[in-house]
Amino acid sequence: MRSHGRFDVLGTLGLSTALVAVLLAITQGADWGWTSPRTLGLLGAAVVIWPLWGAYELRTRSPLVDLRVSARPAVLLTNVAALLIGFAFYGNSLVTAQMVQEPRATGYGLGASIVVSGLCLLPGGLAMVALSPVSAKISAKYGPKATLALAAAIMVVGYGVRFFTSHSLPLIIAGATVVACGTAIAYSALPALVMRAVPVSETGAANGLNTLMRSVGQACCSAVVAAVLASLTFQAGGRTAPTLHAYLLVFLIAGGAALGALVATLCLPGGAEPGTGSVEPERAAGATGRTTAEESA
Repeated sequence: MRSHGRFDVLGTLGLSTALVAVLLAITQGADWGWTSPRTLGLLGAAVVIWPLWGAYELRTRSPLVDLRVSARPAVLLTNVAALLIGFAFYGNSLVTAQMVQEPRATGYGLGASIVVSGLCLLPGGLAMVALSPVSAKISAKYGPKATLALAAAIMVVGYGVRFFTSHSLPLIIAGATVVACGTAIAYSALPALVMRAVPVSETGAANGLNTLMRSVGQACCSAVVAAVLASLTFQAGGRTAPTLHAYLLVFLIAGGAALGALVATLCLPGGAEPGTGSVEPERAAGATGRTTAEESA
């Protein structure tokens, strides 16, 4: 049965404006200065827009994002996990290529070329492609919650490998690949978790929001990595380079994000049994009925 509604133009504009303000401030803050008028102005604008947008979304009949559904623990914690997984994933991608290209004069760099640094990420990319169907099988047997918890734990282990093996190219590649494996499993499990937690009529918007949270996590990671690498530097071989401690701190932060995703996943309420469908029928029917009643009111 087809659901009827109208496109939420004001909600779309409000969400887009708030996100652009936050992400632009985060990504450009290191260059502009975190206390510059542009950075503070954008963050201030976002602080003003977010509550206004939320109040509007709660009152409109056909919201772009159903905040009542998004506030449910099963949805909220999944989105928190998605943000942290996105952060942890991007840290691996950002740091690996740069670290192996650092000159040997730094004492830890391998002086690799751009081609070699790109090839270091290739095994991880291939592993992500190969593991997507494996993640689906794990979810079908044990449920997406267990799959996401496993993925986050794998990412934590991967960053543990990265932290202790920063001088060996084969081990750097191995650590980066382990993190990529965890990412692939997580990204396959997140949509299943979202679809189990919301009514059928909300799956598109809920998955879109979950994907957005991953992107926000990646943008935040970019800003954090840039800030850390720019603040912890020393002179090596006639140039300024990040210290080894800067890279290790990035690994700790990204590993901490993966650990946070694991905690958020373990706190998720129990869902339907594996293989029973995307949404628990009784809960979906009840939620759909409430939504219809609210719209009629």
